[in-house]
Amino acid sequence: MVGRYITVILVVLSACTARIEAGELSSGGGIAVETPSVFNEGKLPVYGKDLNLDETLRMEGRRLENPTVRPEEILSHRSRSFSSGRKRRTLISVLCSAILPGLGELYLYRETGDKGILARVPLFMAAEGYLWYGYAHNHSKGKDLKQDYMDYADEHWSLDRFLKQHPCCAGIDSCVDWQQYNDYCSEQGFYFFLYTPREIDEEEYYENIGKYEAFMFGWDDWETIEENWTPHRTYYWFLRGESDKYLLRADRHLMLLIVNRVISMIDAGLLAYRMGEDGSDDGGWSLELRPGREAPAVNLCYRF
Repeated sequence: MVGRYITVILVVLSACTARIEAGELSSGGGIAVETPSVFNEGKLPVYGKDLNLDETLRMEGRRLENPTVRPEEILSHRSRSFSSGRKRRTLISVLCSAILPGLGELYLYRETGDKGILARVPLFMAAEGYLWYGYAHNHSKGKDLKQDYMDYADEHWSLDRFLKQHPCCAGIDSCVDWQQYNDYCSEQGFYFFLYTPREIDEEEYYENIGKYEAFMFGWDDWETIEENWTPHRTYYWFLRGESDKYLLRADRHLMLLIVNRVISMIDAGLLAYRMGEDGSDDGGWSLELRPGREAPAVNLCYRF
């Protein structure tokens, strides 16, 4: 009995399977409904159109001819080309500042009437005047003191006294000349330093007679070997130190003069470069879109 029921169930399942494979389903009312496949006849419906499966869908684009986009051009339609007028203004302003700091800014003020630029002119020119005064004063003072210590040395230091009183030369009853001192005393190694005549190197001569103990025997107030720094030698070295101090200050003022000129040249050049054809400030931000081989690039720049 049970085997008969199992046989009936298997027959019903086989019939349902056959009807599904044939594309038919039995509804509650016994009506067969066909279920068409979207792949029937090898076609695919896309947005109301039938496309064959062997067709290829392609997308094509167009390369931008002018990929540069600048915000200020969109807002104001202002040109940013570095025209010949701007080049001329930049060149003239830089040359004027090279001649006199502040003169380039004064030229730009006459071109534009911008009082902000005019305010820079007295600053550069005042600095230039102060630095030139400082250079002239310190250089003159240093040269005067240099002449003073040279005259003082000529008055109180003598080569004949040095050759007679130097311990090395005293052993041979005085050196005949400075060549004998250099040749003979260099082998003794006693208070020796190479003597340089004034006629050969004036700067080194006046430095050596005050700096090195080998030449203390030439001062007119030297008496004993223990007396290295005599009053005359001490005062001479003081005058030399004061001269060097003022000459060094003069050199520093000269360097600052160059710095002031360079700063004015850069300032005038940047101001002129930023100005448009009408003299207005043409600097600011810019956005550039540049296509690349693999991917486009976006650059955000600021023009001074």
